[in-house]
Amino acid sequence: MGPVRVNTLTELTGYKHVTCARLLDELVQEGLIYDSGIGESSGGRKPLMYVIKPDTYYLIGVEITSLYTTVLLLDLKLDIIGVEKLKMDLYCTGEYTLNFISQCVDELMLKHNIQSDKLLGIGIGVLDPIDQERGVIINPRLFPAVGWEDLNIVDYLKQKNNTHVFLDNGTNLAALAEYRNNYWKETDNLVFVSSDMGIRCGTIFQGRLISNKKEIDDAFGHTIVDIHGRRCSCGSYGCLQAYSSLPAIRDEVVRQMKRGNVSLLQERVNDVEDIDFHHILNALEEEDPLCLEVVKEAAYYFGIGLSNLIFLLRPNIVIFGGTLVPKPLFYEVASETAQNRMMHYPTNRVQISKSAAAYNVVAQGAGCMVLDYFTEELLPL
Repeated sequence: MGPVRVNTLTELTGYKHVTCARLLDELVQEGLIYDSGIGESSGGRKPLMYVIKPDTYYLIGVEITSLYTTVLLLDLKLDIIGVEKLKMDLYCTGEYTLNFISQCVDELMLKHNIQSDKLLGIGIGVLDPIDQERGVIINPRLFPAVGWEDLNIVDYLKQKNNTHVFLDNGTNLAALAEYRNNYWKETDNLVFVSSDMGIRCGTIFQGRLISNKKEIDDAFGHTIVDIHGRRCSCGSYGCLQAYSSLPAIRDEVVRQMKRGNVSLLQERVNDVEDIDFHHILNALEEEDPLCLEVVKEAAYYFGIGLSNLIFLLRPNIVIFGGTLVPKPLFYEVASETAQNRMMHYPTNRVQISKSAAAYNVVAQGAGCMVLDYFTEELLPL
């Protein structure tokens, strides 16, 4: 919240002024915060305006998906100092990927001349369902390589890097990062939505992340957008997951090509069944007509699902994240569809925006998780 005055912190914390001032003085002595010197005087001495000293300690934020693994070095303001990425393929077994993360931590710290005792910990966000108590990914069937079953990610990295390691739902972490970095001054009610291998959402309500131990990670993806529609992997018909996820888009592209529709992808693979998500993402960059049309339809259904979510949760702001968001077509069609479906409620104004750091926001949120371990006790609502 910085720069912030002691009077403001007194009001927010409920502490007496003398107690708050003493605690701030301790934090200054420890080198964790400092006076920014930008307070405006009303005639007397300038008031002290406190801010975090971002380079006192550092955080590692990680996102693990079946497409990419991202490793970020962050300061205490969650600004990105360094980035490393791994494109996931048949060689990226669980152990190989965790060794890559561990090596990146050491290399990023060395590259930026940061001593090991300045690292507070490693936060990991995963978009697949997880068992937090065991530190494992549940049913990691979409990963291109083997070796993820019953692999304790937390214990493995703790032993490798000798630091705190935390694991949580990636979409929730993305919502937390967007709120803290960009929107806390504007609203306390925010929804983060993501279209990727799965379709998920994270919710900030009254400034707190809504989560619980029994939450269904991909519940948003299994909302119904067509009761007579395609069959979903869950067994139901017409789920959003069956229309707007990357697997659904890939299956539709393959189906269209088998029916004789022309695509640039015919030159890239010998068999249409060999088409993967990376092929499609590259074809979108080259504006392949078939892939663009399939993605446009997927975005339309996503907009329908999003409007239903907005009607239920009534957020002030919706943030789009995920692999497809940097592709303008998906975001534009989906947001326009959702807004059009809300035109009958002109007083229900909702701001729909792209994620400011679409490819890194989950890893930034994972850094939030490390910082929160040292600063507050987060209780699920």
